[in-house]
Amino acid sequence: MKPRVRVISTGGTIAAKTKSVTRTTGYQDIGLSADDLLQSVPGAEEYAAITTENIYSIPSSAMTGAHLLTLAKRINALLQGGEADGVVVTHGTDTLEETAFFLHLTVKSEKPVVVVGSMLPATVLSADGPLNLYNAILAASAAESRGKGVLVCMCGRLLSARDAAKTSTFRLDAFKAPEYGALGHVAGKSVRYYYAPTRPHTAQTEFNIKGIETLPRVEILYMYEDCDEHLLKAAVENGCGGIVCAGLGCGAIPPRVREYYRQLEVKPPMVRGSRVGSGYVARHGITPDDVYNTIPAGDFTVQKARLLFQLALTVTTDLEELCAIFQQY
Repeated sequence: MKPRVRVISTGGTIAAKTKSVTRTTGYQDIGLSADDLLQSVPGAEEYAAITTENIYSIPSSAMTGAHLLTLAKRINALLQGGEADGVVVTHGTDTLEETAFFLHLTVKSEKPVVVVGSMLPATVLSADGPLNLYNAILAASAAESRGKGVLVCMCGRLLSARDAAKTSTFRLDAFKAPEYGALGHVAGKSVRYYYAPTRPHTAQTEFNIKGIETLPRVEILYMYEDCDEHLLKAAVENGCGGIVCAGLGCGAIPPRVREYYRQLEVKPPMVRGSRVGSGYVARHGITPDDVYNTIPAGDFTVQKARLLFQLALTVTTDLEELCAIFQQY
């Protein structure tokens, strides 16, 4: 019996149409449904019994916490209810890595979930969406994909959602895992893995979103030369529940910012990340965490640190426990 794969469309470039086959930018019409996308991948039905649904039809820049929660709950219902053996989510690339990571932390199943997009609209020359989708369906139907967490499938690579990052604004080969590389690849009809995630994911995590309707509000503040406290002050005064700093180098926070934060009587917890985009932010760097009561982000990019932070805050507000979560994941 073929594995049952559900393709869920959320919109994005992969579902976009253009008026010209050479117009690769500036398009706005996200008019293709999941059924339309499936028509572009003849042969995929050899490997899976494929069904489709459309949950959103939006650019990924419009994704919100509410969208993430609805999508994760829908996938949990499909997989836990026995309606599907795997799920493919088609998604815009602007925030694809964020949605994939959120699902990586909240989907409660070992069944494959693969997030896929495209860098070119569906109707232009050499559109990459059909092959990406074909590869994603193969990956979602492969027994080898079980227990790997949520995967990102782009340009033949199978990336862990934890580590996947968009590294170019326009190149087809935009998605990579800068620090750790791909888990595997899809080549022809073959799905191959060479590595597996070692950090907790999916069914292994402590994050249960079943009863959650709204995620804690966490802001990202970008640090820069001559940065002062005004952005931090605005975030605090507007009632944010947590702050992620895109710090300098290894997570350094400029003096005026950290001193303002240190002097706050009531302060939201703060995670120190880096604006660099790769590498590791260690504890007790140039901004001592014990002095300023901050949490080092480890190897998470700031956008992924924000999502982990939001979910962590649904479990605890204790500083040491929050630090432990960042170390664990």
